[in-house]
Amino acid sequence: MTTKRVPQVTTLAFAASATRSLALEKTGLITHLDLLLKLNYTSTDITELEDGIVRIIKGMAIRDGQGHTWDAIGDGRQLYWKNYFQYQGQVRKDAIADSQTAQDVYALLQIHFGPNPLNPFDPVSGIPAVELGQLALEVTWGAATDISAANLVINSGSITVTPAIILAGEQYDAVRPSLLLPNNRWEKVDVAAVIGEIGLRRELPAGAILRKTNLLVLAVAGTRSNADVSEVGYIKALENTVPFREGWETLRGRAQAKYGLPSLPTGVAQIDWGEVAGDVALDLRGRLPGLDLIGFTTLLATGDIWILHTAYSAS
Repeated sequence: MTTKRVPQVTTLAFAASATRSLALEKTGLITHLDLLLKLNYTSTDITELEDGIVRIIKGMAIRDGQGHTWDAIGDGRQLYWKNYFQYQGQVRKDAIADSQTAQDVYALLQIHFGPNPLNPFDPVSGIPAVELGQLALEVTWGAATDISAANLVINSGSITVTPAIILAGEQYDAVRPSLLLPNNRWEKVDVAAVIGEIGLRRELPAGAILRKTNLLVLAVAGTRSNADVSEVGYIKALENTVPFREGWETLRGRAQAKYGLPSLPTGVAQIDWGEVAGDVALDLRGRLPGLDLIGFTTLLATGDIWILHTAYSAS
């Protein structure tokens, strides 16, 4: 297979509280992106906030020139914890030292489109960049106060992008007809009341093939929490059935065994929709908006649930 995996010549530079974009290569099918986050900082007796340097990313998306979004997250922590499940907890994220001058730290975040994250050139899903007029990675940066409340200065920073590409040609033509197109989406849900019976509900992506949903639950202070949600479920509204309903701690505990996680982090979980559907994924093609819902039983009237769907559409 004719492939390519080299860093792009240009990097996306840090700009505090601003949105910046980087044009992506359009030489074939992009199946994977390595995103090396680098920050150079100076600190004086700081206290690093939970999840550290990935909090500097306040949003990320891959968009084309036709107004289509291929992949998106609302916070760097969403991608970090998704990677945690994909790579059995082996995700690089350096810590910020409490007192340093002009020190470099790194985190490696990965966007993988197919079902096998250990194969960067997984041909099941990707962005057919060669067919698009424009394609860009867009990042919204935070500020030093997102990592430490005080006494931290970010001197410089960047994201270096290394795409995995199946180059246009015979191999590209062979996988293109059966290609699944990434259709990844996120949502932030405000926990504003105590609601029983998985009654806090949001729509699942109608018309898509839904593979995974990553959940990040944050307390009102912005720290990860197991105290806000007690249950998660799947509701088929028209049929008035609940094909899946599970306790929060059970969902988390099963994930540790299934994905070989070295530890069980607070406030994060993942739903494998293939298990729910008895297939490789939950096929919502042909389903109308509002028919398929994810629901939560909440224990507090504060906090947020960050939802990240890994989904596909047919070519």
